[in-house]
Amino acid sequence: MMKSLFLVAALIAAPPILHAQFWHALPPVDTNHTISACFSNDEKKAFYLSKDGGVANIWGMTIADKYGRIIAGPANPPIQITKFTDRSIVRFFHLLNRPEILFMRLADDGKDYHIYRIKDDGSELQDLTPGGEGVTSEIIGLSYNGKFVYYTNNKVSRDKVDVYRYDTQQFSSDLVFPNDKDYFTIAWTRDQKKLLLEDSSANSMMFYDIESTDRAPQQIDAGEKIGAVMLDPGSPKIQVFDLTDFKQKPIPLDYSPNCKYVVYSESGKLIVKDAASNTDLSLPEGYYPLAIAPKETLLIYSLPSPGNSSKIFLYDISKNSSTELASAR
Repeated sequence: MMKSLFLVAALIAAPPILHAQFWHALPPVDTNHTISACFSNDEKKAFYLSKDGGVANIWGMTIADKYGRIIAGPANPPIQITKFTDRSIVRFFHLLNRPEILFMRLADDGKDYHIYRIKDDGSELQDLTPGGEGVTSEIIGLSYNGKFVYYTNNKVSRDKVDVYRYDTQQFSSDLVFPNDKDYFTIAWTRDQKKLLLEDSSANSMMFYDIESTDRAPQQIDAGEKIGAVMLDPGSPKIQVFDLTDFKQKPIPLDYSPNCKYVVYSESGKLIVKDAASNTDLSLPEGYYPLAIAPKETLLIYSLPSPGNSSKIFLYDISKNSSTELASAR
C-alpha cells in the first residue's frame, strides 16, 4: 500500500460499485444489480434498496440507540420508505448532513431519469430535475462531507451531457462543467475545486478548474490504455492503471468517506482493507461491501442466499461482529 492515500476512479473495465461514491464518479447505471445500502448521517439508521414485488424501493431500519449501541435485529424490523408500484429506484443515498435521501428513478414518461429528494421517513417528495421529454439526469457521486451531489444532465442540448453540482444546504444546482466534447467525469478533488475528466476516444485526461475553467492535460504513457485512475484527494496527482493490471494485481476502487478503509478488486471479488495496515477486515467469504458509515466504524455488506436474493448484514468494525439486517432482491 502506498504511503499517501489515492482514490481510484473506476472506468468501464472495472467491476461496478453499487453504492454512491464520495471521491469519484459511479459507473453507468446497471438495472440488473439493484441491491445497495447506506447509513443515515447520525449512523442510527440503515437504508437499503430491494426489488420486492418486482419494483425496487427504499427500506429503512433503526440499528443503534441514542447512545450508539447496536440494537439491530428482530425487535427493529425494516420499514418500507418509498412505495412505488412501477419504475424502480435505481440509485440512492442518504445525505450526510440532513435526514433526507436523494434517489434516481424514471419519470412519468418511463424514459428519462430524474433525481428526487425525500425525507427519510418517506414524506415531502420533490423532483429536483424536472424537464421535458428527452431530458435525463444521473447521479454520479457525493462529496465526502455531504455538501454537494454531482450529477449529469442534458437539458442544454439533448446530445450533450453536462456536469452539475447540487448544493444540499442551499437547495440549488450549478453547472460545473459544460461538456464541449464527450468527456467522462472520473473524480473530484477534496476541495471540490477541480474535476478529473477523461476523453476515452483520445485516451486522454485533464483536470478542469470549476472556478477559472482552466484545463490541465495529464500525461499518459504511449500505448497505455486507461483501466482505472488513482487521484490523491488532497492534491491533483494521478496514477494510471492499464487494463492489464486488473488481471495481475489488486486494484483499489473506492475509499470510505475519510479514506480510513479501501475497497480493492481482486480476482473478481471486492475486499475491504484498513488503509494504514493494509490488512483485510474479517468478513465472511463471498461478502459484497455495500456501504461504509460516515464515521467509519460500521459497514454494511451482503451475502448471496437461495432464491435470487441476498442477505444484508451490519458489521461492527471495532468489535468484529455481524448482525443480520434483512433479505433483499
